[in-house]
Amino acid sequence: MKINGALFPSQIKLSPELEKLAKGRASEPTDGSSFGDMLSQKIGQVDHLQKAADVATTEVATGKSRNLHEAVLAMEMADTSLRLLVTVRNKAIEAYQDIMKMPI
Repeated sequence: MKINGALFPSQIKLSPELEKLAKGRASEPTDGSSFGDMLSQKIGQVDHLQKAADVATTEVATGKSRNLHEAVLAMEMADTSLRLLVTVRNKAIEAYQDIMKMPI
């Protein structure tokens, strides 16, 4: 599952900084990687998007950037990725609890 492969339609043009953030530090998992490795990588990407949204918001608030729409897009990307991560976490915990309830 690729989380941030195509976040934006092609007709939306973003600044180079925001395009770099949208692409993130995405790298395909290798064949031998485990679920834990992939999850750690995705958590790192979510953290990266959260920090980028914070920087974009700070720049707009201090007047360094006048691109309010890009700051809002960065915040929405971060929010969406965090919601997805929380959903995956909740499903993993639910699956663990279901397994622990199984009779032996």
